[in-house]
Amino acid sequence: MRFITVSLFLSFLGIAAVFSQDAKLTAEAPRTVMQGSRFQLTYKVNVEGSDLRVPDLPDFQILMGPQTSTSTSMSIINGNVTRSAEYSYTFILRADKTGTFEIPAGSIIVKGKRLDSNKLTIQVIPTDVTNSTQGAQQQQSQSGTQQTQVDAALSDEDLFVTVTANKTEAYQDEPILLTTRIYTRVNLESISDLKHPDLKSFIVEELMTQNSIQWDVQNVNGKTYNTGILNQRVLYPQTSGKIYIEPTSIEFMVRQKQTRQSYSIFDSFFDNYRTVKKRVNSKGLNINVKPLPTPRPSSFSGVVGDIDFNVTASKTDAKTNDGITIKTTISGTGNIRFAGNPQIKYPTDFDVFDPKITNNITQTIQGGKGNRTIETLIIPRHAGTFEIPAVEYSYFNHATGTYKTLRSRPITIKVDRGENEEFSGSFAQSRGSSVRENVKFLGTDIRFIKTGGIILKPINTYIFGSTLFTLGYILSIILFILIFIINRKRIKENADIQKVKTKRANKVARKRLKKSAEHLKKGNKEAFYEELSRALWGYTSDKLSIPVSELSRDNAKSILTERGANEELSENFLSILDTCEYARYAPQSDIGERDLLYRKALDTISKLENSLR
Repeated sequence: MRFITVSLFLSFLGIAAVFSQDAKLTAEAPRTVMQGSRFQLTYKVNVEGSDLRVPDLPDFQILMGPQTSTSTSMSIINGNVTRSAEYSYTFILRADKTGTFEIPAGSIIVKGKRLDSNKLTIQVIPTDVTNSTQGAQQQQSQSGTQQTQVDAALSDEDLFVTVTANKTEAYQDEPILLTTRIYTRVNLESISDLKHPDLKSFIVEELMTQNSIQWDVQNVNGKTYNTGILNQRVLYPQTSGKIYIEPTSIEFMVRQKQTRQSYSIFDSFFDNYRTVKKRVNSKGLNINVKPLPTPRPSSFSGVVGDIDFNVTASKTDAKTNDGITIKTTISGTGNIRFAGNPQIKYPTDFDVFDPKITNNITQTIQGGKGNRTIETLIIPRHAGTFEIPAVEYSYFNHATGTYKTLRSRPITIKVDRGENEEFSGSFAQSRGSSVRENVKFLGTDIRFIKTGGIILKPINTYIFGSTLFTLGYILSIILFILIFIINRKRIKENADIQKVKTKRANKVARKRLKKSAEHLKKGNKEAFYEELSRALWGYTSDKLSIPVSELSRDNAKSILTERGANEELSENFLSILDTCEYARYAPQSDIGERDLLYRKALDTISKLENSLR
């Protein structure tokens, strides 16, 4: 019971929705038909009506009708019930005469009122003369043996493409409509490759097209073609002169029928098909682009077309520090998307911010259509009455071939003092006190008095030739000479490699001792002793200028004694070397002994540095 109640309630809502709709009668028929063919004329109404009256059709013969049909649909989305109904009345007509004919509006009574439909225009084209001979060709006598005949190759008359422009002569930036249309007498499966020409001399805007090609019938040179628009583009030429648009190349996938000819009656029921590729090229196109006339107005916006211009303010009464939006609207047709911003002179007492630009433009066959809005935020900083002068905005009307200048009205803005505004002026608030503006100059001739310290100097005094200048010049020369002498001495010392080694002996030895100390901390015994031994031999070699290969334990003591080392110091040196050689291959020694040996080596090198000459 509950289900039935809900169903009746939903049905009631649906019926109420249907009756609440506005009644509308629509007439539908093909735009193009062939002479002698049949076609349908249908009247559709969304609310049930009565007494349908069809106008007289002297140019067509009514073969059948009207046939009535009704279709209803209901949908429930988020609890909202939508119900629609459509009542159709269909007539079958035949076109016997060629030409373009108009079908007047029909009418029907709905809810006591008579509604009229729209008018229709139908073009009747002549019958294809080749169709009348096809039947005779198919009845030719056949040979006694069975053979297979493949349809002949596609000709240029069976499938071709045209690229046309709505004008072949235009001004620079004037919109040109470029249309690519397909003409075919064969079955097309798809387009496998499409190559458009390079339109580098134009700005190209694509027109909004349907997802699929809308096919129509057209008679060309006595032959009937299925024709449809592949795409349409709006071109804005950017250069003047003669511009050649190269052909468009399209590769089609065409379905061809292969007919088997034999005496068997079954062969007529089994036809074979194949898909072949057919590349078609359109013809090239020449466009003559004329430059815009000179001289151009100083306020020229760059727009070529027909536009209107308006400048308004969001409010004309405001307080200081309130935001005011100056809105500029450019509307009409043409290359509005590339229109320049108008030059508006704002009072110096206003802060002006970067404009916000909004384009609401749709590409049509006449070019861009819509409006371009420029919104600029301004903030008054001082009280008073200000005027934004009238703005001139010029464009080129390609229909008349002349420039036209639009002029807005001046805008007067009255600004009152805000509650939180600091009182400013050039007069004293109280005795002994004054107020000045922080960053704004009232003009270029009057500025506020500086309150900081002022440094004065006599006239005709220059730094050139002064005592300070002479002293700086002499010091610079002396500094240059000192640097030159020091650098020459450094170069001369570095040239004596042996002397450099002698000076750096202690430094190199300490680096090696530091490295041996790192091995000592890590507990790497062999590396410690090896690095310690290398430090002693390396120091002796660098300090005494004797290659390491010529030093040995036997001559080391005598050489050290000759260069100024005492007996004890020489013995300590040899003792450290002996300990290092023995400890590298001896069992593990105590870390304390290695630490003492490291300190002894460091002390020995320090004493040798002071003793050797």
